This record gives sequence, C-alpha cells and structure tokens, in this order.
Amino acid sequence: MSVSLFVKTTWLIPPRALVEKMTARGANIPIATDVVCGKNFAEAEPAVLKAAGDVEDDDMIFDIGPDSAKELADIIAKAGTVVWNGPVGVFEFDQFGEGTKTVAMAIADSDCFSLAGGGDTIAAIQKYDIYDKVTYISTAGGAFLEYLEGKTLPAVAMLEECAKG
Repeated sequence: MSVSLFVKTTWLIPPRALVEKMTARGANIPIATDVVCGKNFAEAEPAVLKAAGDVEDDDMIFDIGPDSAKELADIIAKAGTVVWNGPVGVFEFDQFGEGTKTVAMAIADSDCFSLAGGGDTIAAIQKYDIYDKVTYISTAGGAFLEYLEGKTLPAVAMLEECAKG
C-alpha cells in the first residue's frame, strides 16, 4: 500500500462511528482539505501544496496546508481549553512546518487554558518560542493523554499511596 493511500484511508476519511458520535454532540472533526506533499523524506525536499483529494499514490503528506491550518487556528481562537499533543507536520524541516507554526501561534495568541504534552510538541514549543504562552507543559506524551482520559498511571498511583502515608 502506498503512503498516500494509507493516509487517505486512515487520516483523511475519519471512522464513520466517530463522525456520528461527534455530530450527535454538535461537534465536528476538522479534516485537512489541503496538504503539503513531497516525494521523499528529506530536508531538501521541495514542498508541493495540493488539495487533499489530489494527493498521488507516490506522494508523502508532510504537513497540512494553509487553509487547513487556518481552520484549526480559528477553532483554537474560539476554544476555552486546548489540549495539544503532537505537531501537524514535519516541522523540523521548515518547508513542512507552517501548519505546526500556525497551530503554535494560535495557541500562543489565545486566552485559552492550554495543555501541551509530548517530546515533539515541546520541540515545536521551543522552535516557535512560545513557552511562556502555554499554560501547562508535560514531557509525557501518551501517558499525558492517558492521564487526561482518567486512566490510572502506575507511577502516579504509587506517589498518591506514598502521600497518604
């Protein structure tokens, strides 16, 4: 299976059950309508902007496009709370970092309560120099999300037990 076909079938078309659940709650799932592609994963790879539906089988999607980034920025601007876990593109390569930069700056410019977690997210926060604009930063990635889900984390449980005496 090509990379772009995998992305089209797993990322660009959200699971029907999830869409129905979000619609029932009066919400929607923003899906990229434009993307930034390349043929090879390389720092010097040229960035090519495409409509999501025009991605070719040998394209690799490395970032969301400006329209999709603006949609996310508009959502963030209206949000009271934002949980940020992971970049939206290969931001380490500048030509594929505009989506992540747009999200980062939207969070920085917002009055929302913002929680950011994970190593790649922290790297983006550093790159775009918004440390003082994010309310809470966690080095944990997956564990950060599991904690927000309400799952019991073994280390946290042990600390809570020790605190009880």
